[in-house]
Amino acid sequence: MKNDPQESDKFKLKMNLVIQNLLLTSLGMVKFVLHHESHPISEAIREFKLLDSDQLDSFFKEIKKAKPGQTLVFSLEDEILIYTIMDISCKAYLTDLGDKMESVNSKRLEESNATFSEIRNTVLKGCQFVMEGMRESLSGYPEFDDRVDILDNYILV
Repeated sequence: MKNDPQESDKFKLKMNLVIQNLLLTSLGMVKFVLHHESHPISEAIREFKLLDSDQLDSFFKEIKKAKPGQTLVFSLEDEILIYTIMDISCKAYLTDLGDKMESVNSKRLEESNATFSEIRNTVLKGCQFVMEGMRESLSGYPEFDDRVDILDNYILV
């Protein structure tokens, strides 16, 4: 039983470059999805009111300014946002939006040593790892369970 609901619903995350890049990459992909308003994933985001651009922008700024080693404290709502952006990002990479993202970044990819496939696989694996941990630790929170239900059963690729 939780003694102090306000304190127990706070989640700490010690920032490092891997986590920061994973979050920023996922946020970027979700913004990309939202720019493609007629895509089924974008339509589902609006239909289920999963997030909005202002919320994403605010969260992006918070993650971007975090320093390695800094501990960020998130609310349950923030954790649900993180899970949502990672889930949507993974789904988007597995659709034609992933192909469009590759096309948009083709010049940068030519200049780097990485391929889009390698980047996509790294993001997918990282998100899946984080999401599994979040499911373990947040399962039982009705708001989280409801979000997972929507993402798993209504936003399909």
